[in-house]
Amino acid sequence: MTSKTSTKKAFLPVALVFILINALLIGMKNQLAKWDIDQPVAIIGNLLLFIVTFISLVMYQRAIKHASTAGFLRNTYSGMLVKLFVCMAAVLVYAMIEGSNINKGAIFACMFFYFLYTFIEIRSLMRWNKERRNA
Repeated sequence: MTSKTSTKKAFLPVALVFILINALLIGMKNQLAKWDIDQPVAIIGNLLLFIVTFISLVMYQRAIKHASTAGFLRNTYSGMLVKLFVCMAAVLVYAMIEGSNINKGAIFACMFFYFLYTFIEIRSLMRWNKERRNA
């Protein structure tokens, strides 16, 4: 299995979750408004998490493939920190733009998306690594 094929295979569940979440966010516009969740903020947060998850997924795959422990740790921590700092920066930028009009419902929805993407990402990596060892 080539590196590109394995990356695509590990990334497929993340892409499916992204599509599902966006479909729900678009389809449930009225319900989100009732729950006081700003739909555009949730959609942008979902897109940002999707992009950052892809970047960290690639870094985690590099970590698993790395021959040395130092390389493994460097790539693993880099993946986690990139995801964490981009999310923190996004919340800070949003808070600076909106001031006191921050939509807490959308922030909490994005936190849920973060945990969901992280769970799917770890699960995909574990499956990918298991298949890689058995090949």
